[in-house]
Amino acid sequence: MRIRILFILLMTTYVSYSQISGQVIDANNTPIPFANVILYNDLTKELTKGVITSETGAFYIDDIPDGHYTVQIHLISYQTWNSESFAFAKADTKTFPNIILLEEATALDEVAIVAKKKLIERTQEGSVINVQSSILTKGSSALQVLERSPGVILDQRNNSFSLNGKSGTTIMINGKTQRIPTSDLITLLQGMSADNIQKIELLINPSARYDADGNAGIINIVMTKNEALGTRGNATVSAGYGEGVKQTSSVSLNYGSEKTTLYGYYSFSYDDTYSTWNGLGSTNIPVFGGETFIDFTSETSQLNRNHNLTSGIEYQLNKASLFGASITYNQSNPSIQTDNRGLYNFPINPFLDARINLRANGQWKNYNTSAFYETKNDNHTFGITADYINYKNDTPNNVQSIYLDENGIPFQPEGEIYNNGNRGTNSTSIDVGVLKIDYSRPINEKLTLEGGIKGSLSKTTNNARIEIQEGDTFITDPRFVNINENTEQIGAVYGIANYTLSNSINAQLGVRYEYWNQEFDDASLDRSFGQLFPSVFLTKTLSDTKSWNLAYNRRITRPSYNDLASFLSYNSPTSVFSGNPQLSPAITNSLTITYAYKAYSFSVIATQEDNPLARFQVTEDDRSDLAIIAPQNLKYQNSIDFQSNIPVKINNWWQLNLNGTIGVRQFKLLHTREQLTHDYVHYNFNGSQTIQFPSKISLEISGWYTSKHFNGSATVQGFGTVNAGLKKEFKNGSSLQLSVTDIFKSIDIKSQVGDLTREAYDNVFDVRFLPESAVSSIWRLSFSYPFGNTKVKEGNSRSSADSEKARIQN
Repeated sequence: MRIRILFILLMTTYVSYSQISGQVIDANNTPIPFANVILYNDLTKELTKGVITSETGAFYIDDIPDGHYTVQIHLISYQTWNSESFAFAKADTKTFPNIILLEEATALDEVAIVAKKKLIERTQEGSVINVQSSILTKGSSALQVLERSPGVILDQRNNSFSLNGKSGTTIMINGKTQRIPTSDLITLLQGMSADNIQKIELLINPSARYDADGNAGIINIVMTKNEALGTRGNATVSAGYGEGVKQTSSVSLNYGSEKTTLYGYYSFSYDDTYSTWNGLGSTNIPVFGGETFIDFTSETSQLNRNHNLTSGIEYQLNKASLFGASITYNQSNPSIQTDNRGLYNFPINPFLDARINLRANGQWKNYNTSAFYETKNDNHTFGITADYINYKNDTPNNVQSIYLDENGIPFQPEGEIYNNGNRGTNSTSIDVGVLKIDYSRPINEKLTLEGGIKGSLSKTTNNARIEIQEGDTFITDPRFVNINENTEQIGAVYGIANYTLSNSINAQLGVRYEYWNQEFDDASLDRSFGQLFPSVFLTKTLSDTKSWNLAYNRRITRPSYNDLASFLSYNSPTSVFSGNPQLSPAITNSLTITYAYKAYSFSVIATQEDNPLARFQVTEDDRSDLAIIAPQNLKYQNSIDFQSNIPVKINNWWQLNLNGTIGVRQFKLLHTREQLTHDYVHYNFNGSQTIQFPSKISLEISGWYTSKHFNGSATVQGFGTVNAGLKKEFKNGSSLQLSVTDIFKSIDIKSQVGDLTREAYDNVFDVRFLPESAVSSIWRLSFSYPFGNTKVKEGNSRSSADSEKARIQN
């Protein structure tokens, strides 16, 4: 009955008519067609509407809500035009007659600032990073741009992302979550050129229209797509060097007619990278006969060759309806060489020098096909999207071991843990189907309702084993065999009410219900449950430049398939990586209060998280002869944070943007012998400055720092980095850029195990991880060249329905 009432409400009423219009001409009084006309909300700084001028230079913007606005008009080769701010009500009309666009000057004789979008813009759900406003973007990878985004930290040791110091982050591309292991997702982002990224959305308070997965929030990478009349494209090449050679080539091509848009993008990247890891400390595994001191060093050289291909079509069926389809293909062929050396001082046998060398040549492929249909008119918006995702990964590896005594003489130690080598296979296949329907309808001038349903079905198959070398033969070790298959179904329904309480107060109430069912080969691991995830947004406008915002939401982080799988992956003679089938999903409640003044914003964020996940925690196996490195649940983690965004305009050619978070956090451990409760102060900082010089030369310096924090029971010391880029733009739109990553080689990640509480086997270790840039700063030189019709509309990127949340981790 309730569903029927909601459906009737959604299907009735109309929207009021209002319009802004105008005429765009040049200095010779000639109409200018295909110019971009953008309507910005002065309070939120968000794009409200966007159109292009007709062949006669005319434009019309309809269906505009109450507010204060600025109209911006821009076109390549012309100076950007901005109107004065004006108030507008729904029943109003406003006309801008004979707007004159002046051609850009052919040379700059003095320092000047180029008109462009602000690097960071605040929204109700979080913030938007306008990637192309940074001169460090050209020649960079998507991963590098993501790492430079405020509050985003990539833990390169554990292949995980955090947002504002919180784990459980969902990564999306064009509204579609990438359902591949995080290690492969990182490789994909490393091989993806940032030249084709329009913006990055950091959604710390997603509304009910988004999937509920991801406690810390959602990072959505929106790719540029030109919905244009004519043909245009862009080609970019870059070369760089750190510890190894870097090379990226990419090309994008777009064609648009009155009804049809075709687009395509291809990139290839070659990245010879390096990292090193050292652990120094002691352990008391019984098989060693007592307390043993270990100095373990691992050096990894990895060569990544990545291909990324996207193509799509959109067809305007009629004035109100649009159909589109796209396919994305990603392939990576990593070659990995890891050289490990362990120095052991035993209580019985005094010394052992173990040399363990791993070689792996893998390949993974990922297909993502999508189709959508949407229709819009004054009374409703309807959209339906279908997706199919297929992912396959095959990574065989070989391990060879030799053992030396204190004199450097090879020998064979006693005990089954000391084998001369092993070989492993790890094959994973994932198939996912998703269907999503969305509908919205204005009920009256104050109330708009929207809702939707979504269903996904996935199947994951994993076959992993390690065979131990005995002489010239390989024997399967039953401890290191994992063959499993699981299926998952997630169903969701949501509803949102947007209501204008008064001229100064707007509210959004939303609720999402999700049902999750997961079935394994081992029926004892099957699980299913349903939960409600509400969201509330309230905005109080004090003036044109001041506002208060309140946001509440409830979210979940489900364990990934690899988190739950009981696979075993070789790490050392006495330790393996594994999953944990006993994991519970984490639930987060978050409340945010924000005060905004012009472009400044200040927020207080309170978060309560039950059963948060901490990966790479060490526990003992049943026989007490093996260390299991696996994800574990904490009891809880609570925090109160203060967050700020402060743009600083020193003068017309020098600008800064400063972002920071500081807060108090508390968590409780469950997997350690002492279920310790610990609280600490955590802060992070992100800043950038841009200086514009004559002759279209610009300089950008950016950096970030995150303070000491905790990964489960491990203490991680603070670290950060500083990057810089110098850019020269040419008259034909091409650009040349030189950039350097980690100038001071400061991403030196140090952590301690065993200093917070007593660990498994009484482990006490100091651990140090150095990525490539901490060994050698990475320099890149890139050149970008646009071609085709440059005086056409550059449309906004269109993303289809939010897709199923990826929960595959490594």
